[in-house]
Amino acid sequence: MGFSYWLQPFLDLLFPTVCASCRKLSSGSLSLCNSCLDDVRYLHSPLCVRCGALFGDGNGGDHLCGNCLRKSPPYLLARAVALYAPPVSTLLHLLKYRTDRTVLSTLRHIAAPFDFGPFASCDLIVPVPLHLKRLRERGLNQSLLLSRIFFPGQAKAIRPEILVRTRDTVPQTGLGGKERRKNLRAAFAVTRQENINGKGVCLVDDVLTTGATVIECAGALMRAGAKEVKVLTMARAVERMVVDPTVKQTAQD
Repeated sequence: MGFSYWLQPFLDLLFPTVCASCRKLSSGSLSLCNSCLDDVRYLHSPLCVRCGALFGDGNGGDHLCGNCLRKSPPYLLARAVALYAPPVSTLLHLLKYRTDRTVLSTLRHIAAPFDFGPFASCDLIVPVPLHLKRLRERGLNQSLLLSRIFFPGQAKAIRPEILVRTRDTVPQTGLGGKERRKNLRAAFAVTRQENINGKGVCLVDDVLTTGATVIECAGALMRAGAKEVKVLTMARAVERMVVDPTVKQTAQD
């Protein structure tokens, strides 16, 4: 055992970790205490096989929701690791708005049990881009950092330069579904079509709320010649569940 193994208990005593969510003292190298880690709500079946929306009745298997039956999104499927609620929402907020990279190891720990199998066939991993102005303000692209967490050892497949944001849109927070779609219309473009022609793409973002961002990005990728697009996010914002998937969808997707 190395020196750091014996030194760590003393460092923990001198510099105790404060849980990023409940702000109580905790032990270990993660940003969350064990109690808050237990509060992570992973997303499980039954859900929509296309957009990943949760079905509120909890019965039956995975199937298409009403929205996807009426109009298929441009992506093949969308999946999220966990519900966008504390403590996951807290960690993502710290990463996104306070450039706190110390939460990355905890997000990696939370994502570890997730089944990444459906994305194994993807040739390219493309993070949702920020406009250059926003990137300079924040100093990081959280979607790029999450791509590296989700797919360690696949650095060559992660291609942030393929998709660009062509205009600086207003923040989506506080906008409704229609306003989000209008705000993002024609806001993304593929730099060189030959980079993705015939390729399967995994599109990575931090949170899926109404789905407007990933729909616009996936549409741009498909129009540029991508074979298929699959969407992977760290979290999914869900206010209400789908009750009758063939008639009504009330979840935010």
